[in-house]
Amino acid sequence: MIFPKGEIVHQNLSTEYTGVPELLSTLNSNGFAGIVEVELPGTKGCFFINAGEVVSALIEGGEDRAQLTGQDAVQNLLALSGESIGTLNVYRLAPNQVGFVISTLKSEMVFKGLSTDFVRLDRFIQKLSGEKHTGFIELFTKKNKLMGTLFLRDGELEDLYVTSESGDSSFFERQAIPTFVEDVIRQGGIFNVYKSPSNGSSRQEAPPPGEEEPKAENTTEVKTELNAGQAGDDISEQEKNDPIVERVVEKNGDLRKEALQVMQEIFAKVERFVDGFSQEGIFLRAFKRALIEKSDTYPFLDPFADQFDYAEGRISLDDETELEQFVAGIAESLNLTVSHLKKEFPKNMILPPKLKADLDSAFRRYQDVVKRSGIQSVPPVFFK
Repeated sequence: MIFPKGEIVHQNLSTEYTGVPELLSTLNSNGFAGIVEVELPGTKGCFFINAGEVVSALIEGGEDRAQLTGQDAVQNLLALSGESIGTLNVYRLAPNQVGFVISTLKSEMVFKGLSTDFVRLDRFIQKLSGEKHTGFIELFTKKNKLMGTLFLRDGELEDLYVTSESGDSSFFERQAIPTFVEDVIRQGGIFNVYKSPSNGSSRQEAPPPGEEEPKAENTTEVKTELNAGQAGDDISEQEKNDPIVERVVEKNGDLRKEALQVMQEIFAKVERFVDGFSQEGIFLRAFKRALIEKSDTYPFLDPFADQFDYAEGRISLDDETELEQFVAGIAESLNLTVSHLKKEFPKNMILPPKLKADLDSAFRRYQDVVKRSGIQSVPPVFFK
């Protein structure tokens, strides 16, 4: 992540003559908002200041250390700045811009390498707006050069900063955003999408003393061994105690997990084949695009809903999502994924006979498991 510099307040101050604690104290008394950049031998970091308070810090990672953020980084950077001679640069930003910069430290990537050749950027932004998304979009040229970053809060495009030829980056007025988006669409490019906490804090924090940590959401993750299923909320306590109902619930739960396991096997085979003839990540890129296009019909496919995910060869599905919805939605998404890949790689998308036979066999097992769970209509997936 390249941080915007903002307005230069001080530049190339030596820590030999300017103490960092004293500088921060002065900025505090002035109600300063911005960034203090610290460059030390072998270490580079930043203090992030809002309304005079040091709200966070960053120490960049290196070959022998990981990136450090938050209050631990504040204390470490203060200690390091007192141990060796370096330089300080102070840049002023608007308070909301400081908030956006800090949000990038706590963000998680939800889409990587989406291409404007396949995903309309303006429509994608409209979708994020409808979902009240908070986060940012990094936009690159097709040669992987950063063009700029768009920030969203609760679905609204709030800010934009772009990178100059010299490598510096600056915030622009909101009025410049439509023109920037139009330029990206016209030139074409690649973009990554990140999700940030809406309130500016981490998604998962330690609970206050005396309070229990909240339980994780119910999510079925497919593993090698199948676990017992869980009863649905629509079954009464009396019914749950009925031995016949207990056996039905357990059977359906096992069948659900078995269906997900077989579909996971299918996904993994297709992913290995596609990435093998092109490059790693091509299958996921096309699949994520298909999920976006189908999420209006099947909301559980929406990556921001946290109900379904496929990553690193493993499927996870929220327990609230009905198997019937999964069966229909995943078939349409996989067929659409294959269609996208055929358009991009028309000559290479010919399945070897053995792989096609393996996929057909796996899908027949999948159909059988789904039908045994009580779902008679299983949409086909075309492996051609």
